[in-house]
Amino acid sequence: MRPVRLSTYAATMSTPYLHCLRPQCTRRMFNTALSTAYKTPLTPQTRNLSSQSPSTSTRLAGRICMITGGTSGIGFAIGNRFLQEGAERIILVGRSYERLLKAASRLCVHDEGARDQVTPDDTAPTPQGTLVESSDRISLLVGDVSEAGSWLRELEKAMQPVDILVNAAGISHSNILPKTSPEEISQTLRTNLEGAIFTSRALLRASLRNRLKKGRTDETRPASKCIINISSLLALKGGTGAVPYAASKAGLLGLTRSLTVEAASSLRDVAVRSNAIVPGYIETPMIADFSEGQNERLKESIPLGRFGAPEEIADAAVFLAGNEYANNCVINLDGGLSAV
Repeated sequence: MRPVRLSTYAATMSTPYLHCLRPQCTRRMFNTALSTAYKTPLTPQTRNLSSQSPSTSTRLAGRICMITGGTSGIGFAIGNRFLQEGAERIILVGRSYERLLKAASRLCVHDEGARDQVTPDDTAPTPQGTLVESSDRISLLVGDVSEAGSWLRELEKAMQPVDILVNAAGISHSNILPKTSPEEISQTLRTNLEGAIFTSRALLRASLRNRLKKGRTDETRPASKCIINISSLLALKGGTGAVPYAASKAGLLGLTRSLTVEAASSLRDVAVRSNAIVPGYIETPMIADFSEGQNERLKESIPLGRFGAPEEIADAAVFLAGNEYANNCVINLDGGLSAV
């Protein structure tokens, strides 16, 4: 039987789901999971797993946050949580304008300043780099981060006011390396790693420009800029069928470390913190559609005996965004699986 080949462009795939692929994980099952990834509402049971109550906190008040891969899964949960924590504005980045609008409409349920949503025009493709205000606190940036090199000017312009960048976009093709096409390898590396490098570069360039424009006039220390990279347990723990994916996610950890040092020397008047989150198995429509037997076997391998929730990853993102001493901080959230 040929290996099952799966792909997606969502932050939910930051989890090492490839360990659990079986022949019964059919393409139909995957397409169903993907089509509902941005439609499935947060259930009360899932929300209760969050360590923070929904939200009177203002720890991110005044901050502007950009999130790639924010239309579903982990990226969406982080965007939702940032709004709850008082973020002044979030900018969702994605290649599909329609999916961005649908994600924004779900987030606007919690956004008192929401305006009527714009109806997407399927006959007129939205140019990459187009920034659209969806509500008073939510903006949409249409663009494929795997092709960010072709719309860098628009990306850097949108990055000018950003304080917190979350690199959550990801893609994976499930296959052993000898049977993985060069196009799939390149697409995985461009989306997961090169895209994060380009967005991080844009934040640094925007910070340099802002420093030159404003000069150093404040004697008090301003809040830092913060980059949060969503890696994967596969960056640290071997698996089968995901070599390019694992390499790209390990590269995000190298990006995190290197930026920590380089930003300190190149941006002496602006603090830029670089951190990473390493998720394990996280509750997503993909994992929810595995058989009961598969889920039980997977949970038995995790010391806590359960999968994580996207909201629990969002908890860590809020901590990293708000703690001014968190730098080169790598947080494993895998229920203890990395210890096995």
